[in-house]
Amino acid sequence: MARSARITQGTQSVAVHLPASGQGRAEAFGPVDMNEPAHRALMMMLGAQSQREVLRARHRVLAAMRIQACEQGRYLGGRPPYGYRLVDAGPHPNQAHAQWGRRLRRLDPDPLTAPHVRWIFARRLSGVSVAGIARELNERGVPCPSRIDRKRNPHRSGQGWTLNTVATILENPRYTGRQVWDRQAGFDDTTAGWAISKKPAHPALVSDADFVAAQTIRAARPTRDGSVRVYLLAGLLLCGLCRRRMDSHWVNGRSGYRCRHGYDSTKPRPADAPKNHCLREDHLLDELTQQLSEVHEAESPHDLVSYLRANGLAVVCARSSCTVICANEKEPAPGKISQIELFASPMG
Repeated sequence: MARSARITQGTQSVAVHLPASGQGRAEAFGPVDMNEPAHRALMMMLGAQSQREVLRARHRVLAAMRIQACEQGRYLGGRPPYGYRLVDAGPHPNQAHAQWGRRLRRLDPDPLTAPHVRWIFARRLSGVSVAGIARELNERGVPCPSRIDRKRNPHRSGQGWTLNTVATILENPRYTGRQVWDRQAGFDDTTAGWAISKKPAHPALVSDADFVAAQTIRAARPTRDGSVRVYLLAGLLLCGLCRRRMDSHWVNGRSGYRCRHGYDSTKPRPADAPKNHCLREDHLLDELTQQLSEVHEAESPHDLVSYLRANGLAVVCARSSCTVICANEKEPAPGKISQIELFASPMG
């Protein structure tokens, strides 16, 4: 018969069962005693073997799913992309699964939402920005993906289109008719590790050429003089009104920063919304150099910015003053900097 023991640690306990061998004896030749070194070593060995088998099973399953996606173009589950619906694709090729009544499914254009996907790609290819496309969709009253499928999106508001929603559709290669699986494998914004079917697996909503062309439009547009714009304080500035991170903004031939307080181009601006908060980079650098002169003598603007980043500091910018704080705090930075009253100097 199988031997068992109970491991107790504090108020928690775990029952350990060892199977019996062919002669009716377990590997421990008796009850498991975790105070015995040999029994502890036995449990560690059995745990390692179990973990190895779990990893082997995981590898086999992932390898099989990758082959099914690449070679067969099989739909492997998950919610269908906006513009598609799931339809029956015939009996399961595995006879055992087919006897259980399981059938394959595939993607098919949704007559209600597929025209909107084609329209999004057409507008992008005509040069309209992602924000402009989202704004037009909202103005036309086109239901967004989370509103169309409320059952799968109860956690989303479904109020309208956003920049990320449109960008996600434009970046999804499944609209070319090819099955794609394991897209999260490439964390560096590349297709490395993706499982892409070798041939079309479902009707396409956009051609391969148009899809590739839409991706190239995402590239940064060159400046008129061919120069590269540099924003030294990018990522370091917080709005003093709403505490959002300020955007880099080129204006009047100079680097600057602005905060639109949550407003974006995808929806109309509220009548009572505060005005945009805009600041020039050269004014900010002069003010910060003066404020931090007693704790750090900056030799150049680059040296000043390196000091802020190295010490995990951020700058809260009000309309008339700027305050240096820790990047993850809401109060002035502690230590020697906060002991010197340099944090609420009026902006000149």
